[in-house]
Amino acid sequence: MKVQLTGFWEDNVSMFNLFKKYNFGNPKWKNIELTIGEDYDVLVIFTRPHDDFKDYDANKAITLLTEPPTSHRSHATSKIMDMYLPLPFWQNFSDKDWALLRKKEIEKTELLSSVTSELNYLEGHKARRQLVSILDKKIDDGLDLWGKQYEGTFLKQLKSYRGELTNKYDALWSYMYHFACENSFEKNYFTEKITDPIIAECLCFYDGCLNLEEFIDERAFVKINVFDPFDTIDNIINAIENNEWNRKIKYIRKQKNRLMNELNPINIIWLAVNGKDVMKACKL
Repeated sequence: MKVQLTGFWEDNVSMFNLFKKYNFGNPKWKNIELTIGEDYDVLVIFTRPHDDFKDYDANKAITLLTEPPTSHRSHATSKIMDMYLPLPFWQNFSDKDWALLRKKEIEKTELLSSVTSELNYLEGHKARRQLVSILDKKIDDGLDLWGKQYEGTFLKQLKSYRGELTNKYDALWSYMYHFACENSFEKNYFTEKITDPIIAECLCFYDGCLNLEEFIDERAFVKINVFDPFDTIDNIINAIENNEWNRKIKYIRKQKNRLMNELNPINIIWLAVNGKDVMKACKL
């Protein structure tokens, strides 16, 4: 079955090249083959089609959402799947990254990281900034903060700020612990903010998806409440002092395997185009 891909943030050729990476460069997965040709059997739209791709057969199209409901725009499609599509951030992987991804165990030499930005207009942005600011004051050694500057004032005042990143995994591979918070708080909606640290074998302090434990074993992450920052920071410090990474790494590695297989974006596409119950198949 030939499957064409389109999404609002990349042209179709770039999308094809991105999704091949989730299968280590191979466009074939089970009975489907990704294509950029016009002779596709199914068109998979990610949230909405690319602006340059307007002329398509809606009867062949199904939609997988990659953004929360507020970002959805109506477009011609035969079906909108109820399962959101989490996309690990593998765009800028080097040969070293691919080698680390294949390793059975990843060596950890650093303590705690977070990747954020200076954006401040969504609920998650504001809560994340507040927590990062308090973390920076509370933790004297072992915290590295990375992220993109927009206004140029928030991040550079933090003593733990290390700069911007081209490859997000540079802030993950070496670290035992990671803090991440979604921009939106929805049921069934989680993103690379949790999948990337698990794939990199970090224990993630996470807030966002309201029912993440239905998709990912709750022993593989630590659920926090960013709207109660002081209690959350106490929980983070206690977890580190109690060496929770060592206690939970076996669960993290098991869920890493799940993210590379059952919850791999290409497998979710395979489920969708083959008429499977995607939500049921993606839950534990």
